[in-house]
Amino acid sequence: MKTKKIHIVSLDVPFPADYGGAIDIYYRIKALHDLGLEVELHTFEYGRGKQPELDKIAKVNYYKRKRGVFSNLSRRPYIVQSRINRDLEQALLKDNAPILFEGIHTTYYLENEKIRDRFTMVRMHNLEDEYYAGLMKNASFFKRLFFSIETQKLKKYQRILEKADHVLAIKKTDALELEKINPNVSVLPASIPEIQGKYQTTGRYALFHGNLSVPENHKAAMWLIKTLKPILRPEFDFVIAGKSPSRSLKSACQKTDIELVENPSKAEMEKLIQEAQIHTLYTPLQTGIKLKLLNCMVSSGHILANNKMINGTHLEEFCVEANDPKTFKIHFVGLQSVTLEEKDFIKRKTFIDEHFNTKKNCIHILSLLENSTVH
Repeated sequence: MKTKKIHIVSLDVPFPADYGGAIDIYYRIKALHDLGLEVELHTFEYGRGKQPELDKIAKVNYYKRKRGVFSNLSRRPYIVQSRINRDLEQALLKDNAPILFEGIHTTYYLENEKIRDRFTMVRMHNLEDEYYAGLMKNASFFKRLFFSIETQKLKKYQRILEKADHVLAIKKTDALELEKINPNVSVLPASIPEIQGKYQTTGRYALFHGNLSVPENHKAAMWLIKTLKPILRPEFDFVIAGKSPSRSLKSACQKTDIELVENPSKAEMEKLIQEAQIHTLYTPLQTGIKLKLLNCMVSSGHILANNKMINGTHLEEFCVEANDPKTFKIHFVGLQSVTLEEKDFIKRKTFIDEHFNTKKNCIHILSLLENSTVH
């Protein structure tokens, strides 16, 4: 191996690994560490605190994020401008080790010619302009204005990816778009913990789960309640489980006799996922790939999902797709009386084990470093 060290610039403190972006970053760092790389992590701390657990897998440097109105007054997107830190820039220039930027959020440093002399990679978690465009829907006036401005800034700013040596997309459809900016693009599946699951008898319920404090998940839960309310029956429950549900979501569940499991433990959540007959996966935004989808793949339940949840993930063949209320209701009723066959469970689990093996996938990063011509 040409290099034994890599700098990783993270948009947020990636531990605890309790949401999609943090999970992807944390398990990638851990895999690279286990593969023998010395990792120097540079991360922005704005509420999650310093995490001693990260010291086991990296040398960690924390930086403050400049949040506030002044970071909005820039041609750069707010998510980029608020992560400009001169101390971080100087830290990256102390040696010639390659750099992995996690998210377009951290790519300001590609404007520095000395940094561009190094081997640089950018991991794209989403097509951020599309993500922010999606956030505009149903947002308040001022948030909609912010999301609109940020979307336009991101569309222009994405040209910064031309300056990177390589771009790592999270799925194929994203890669096809990113190749229009930088031809050196490859797909690196989400880095995840090993998912445990076994074929078993399921319970008489459907499940929607996620961090319910996230607006995207809140909207999805409310859509599912509205859609499924007319066809819910006492003999087949609908369960919503997750972290920090809002008052309005709690109220909606109470009015429709939907079971709401607030802040379940890890063990409780795993049990709910493993024993669900149907996983109702809906998202109003087409972004990255959802860890909740991968978790459901290694369970004995059917996966009922909309196109935005599964498009470009290569998991479409294992799911039942429904994109409108009528179709969702038809499949929701039909799947209640159909048992997932063991051969289909094995096929799903085998696919996950083969394609989402984090250590194996991170060898691709080592390969890029080995073959780089930048010193």
